[in-house]
Amino acid sequence: MTVGAGFTGRLRRRGQPRLSGTLYIQDPNGFELTVPLRGRASVLTAGGTGLTGYGEVWAVHTTASATETSLMISYGPDGSPDCRQSGLCAAGATIELGGVRFTWRQVPPVTVPRPRAPGLPRNVRTSSAKASNTRDEPQPAAGLRRRLQNMVRVVTQPPRH
Repeated sequence: MTVGAGFTGRLRRRGQPRLSGTLYIQDPNGFELTVPLRGRASVLTAGGTGLTGYGEVWAVHTTASATETSLMISYGPDGSPDCRQSGLCAAGATIELGGVRFTWRQVPPVTVPRPRAPGLPRNVRTSSAKASNTRDEPQPAAGLRRRLQNMVRVVTQPPRH
């Protein structure tokens, strides 16, 4: 889908989401490159990506409820603003601008919930089994003074040989 400049400005004003995933690019000569997406926007230049021309990529909300996110890609093969084309690229979709194919693979964020023992209040910490000498019972949250004393004790202990 190719859109005009007025449409891109309207999408930018509605709270800009962060970029995520990977952008796969294939130029007309078959040269392929992969660009990891981070931050609010990304610039595609010959020096940074090896792709001829100039492009910009940013994430936009495409639904009123701000649940759907797409990439707005603006690209021109010679770098001049007059010949740039813009288009929306949904997750998993491919668009072609200026003879270059752009495919966005969005990786959902991985969140691993930490299991909490049933019935424990939030201010009680449980120790994890990282070593054989850790305790299995819940430990109450230590105060700042106790934490500081433990840190000083660890730092001032003589090294073991």
